[in-house]
Amino acid sequence: MNEIGRKITDKLIEIHGSTDFRIAFLPYKRSMWNCMESFYEECQKSGAAAYCIPIPYYRIVQGEIEALDSDRKLFDNGRSISFLEQNKFDFVVIHYPYDDKNKVTRMCSAFYTAELRKYGKVVYIPYSCTNMRQLWVQPGIANVDYAFLSSEDAAKSFIEEWEALGVDFSGRAFGFGSPKMDAIAKLEQGKGEYLTTLVINSLAPYLSNPFERIKLYQHHITNEIGRGRRVIFRPHPLLRQTIKSMRPDTMETYERFLHWCEMRDLVEIDETEYLEAALEQADYLISDPSSVLEMWASTGREFTII
Repeated sequence: MNEIGRKITDKLIEIHGSTDFRIAFLPYKRSMWNCMESFYEECQKSGAAAYCIPIPYYRIVQGEIEALDSDRKLFDNGRSISFLEQNKFDFVVIHYPYDDKNKVTRMCSAFYTAELRKYGKVVYIPYSCTNMRQLWVQPGIANVDYAFLSSEDAAKSFIEEWEALGVDFSGRAFGFGSPKMDAIAKLEQGKGEYLTTLVINSLAPYLSNPFERIKLYQHHITNEIGRGRRVIFRPHPLLRQTIKSMRPDTMETYERFLHWCEMRDLVEIDETEYLEAALEQADYLISDPSSVLEMWASTGREFTII
């Protein structure tokens, strides 16, 4: 079932020389855990000592740090930060590459990649399962020991990008696929028939033309209701924070749109951290270009890109 997680685990076993290693997984958003979950599970199955340690993060509003937040309570298997600070590991796995360069959320400086190297070799797995250069060429990646990309072509491009910047990733970047594909394969197993449409929002399309995107979401939701279908609208888990930080002028319009959704009996708004629940219920997807869309398309199920 965890085909990609298994391949990544086998490579780490090869690198380490045995299954006798300690590995810490450091997600920050619960909704992003599926980019490393199957890898974590396969490490546990192999006999390695694998730990999930959710790290806290800052929310940023209009360039200013607003508050420290943590999703640890949403992880059934989450260890405390003190467990990371008090132990040594052979590997530390991250999906956040920005260090101090993100405009929406930011890690505490104690979790920048240069600092994490004191706990173990840093392994990077992108949250996105698409080839996204803007995720690769980020300051934190320069300190990474190993990177696992979504395909062999992605790994090749990653190596070439960093070679041009003076960093040699040859023999350290691999293209086995994204563990997110393992997550969608699990959802497919035993799936029943539903008359539910999932509408997914992502950040870049919203930021490029927010008012038009809101009209487009409303248009598609209206059409699905007209077909007699239940609709789940799932905004990107960082959308509210992104609007506050980068497009506060659109918040009122976005809130009106959410109220419009709430007033419709067949529409549910899903702002939880549990993407899996929405995917389990849906049999049709309407989505901005996104990593969720890539996951969905890989199953052969029907979808519309907006």
